[in-house]
Amino acid sequence: MILIAGNGRNVGKTTFASNIIRHLSERTTVIGIKVSPHIHDLNEDLVLISKTGDFLVAEERGHSLKDSSLLLQAGAKKVYLIMAKQKDLGEAFSLIADQLEGGVVVAESGGLSELLTPGIFFFIRDPKDQIIKKHYLKYKPIIVNNGDSGFDFEPEWLSFSNKLFTLSPKEK
Repeated sequence: MILIAGNGRNVGKTTFASNIIRHLSERTTVIGIKVSPHIHDLNEDLVLISKTGDFLVAEERGHSLKDSSLLLQAGAKKVYLIMAKQKDLGEAFSLIADQLEGGVVVAESGGLSELLTPGIFFFIRDPKDQIIKKHYLKYKPIIVNNGDSGFDFEPEWLSFSNKLFTLSPKEK
């Protein structure tokens, strides 16, 4: 699993996740997960898996400008949307865990870092901003700066073979 967290909103998490999915889906099956701590209304392109008073889990099937749809459009075979606060994330995630076998999972979620150990953990930030979500640093993520010239990490530096990730960074 690849986890992608960020230093805040609009730092490029979905764009980065889409770039990684686009790259990896040329070589292997990719499943996307988008986690939001806020419960929104469902649009008609989401297929409800479970809804309680505490969380919602759905499968994205449409093409829109929603983050979960962008992951699907990038090449993920399936994309799951989880809307849950941290205290309910484990229970919500357990509802789709058995659907994640047989491919690489790219999850846009910092909260999952508290529940499982990913193969790779990326932390996206604007280099002009101080890191405010320092609690993620204890997991030793790869810090990716998203500045005026774009990301300082290229998807091509990442490969996946025999259930292992390999990083081969080159100068940008």
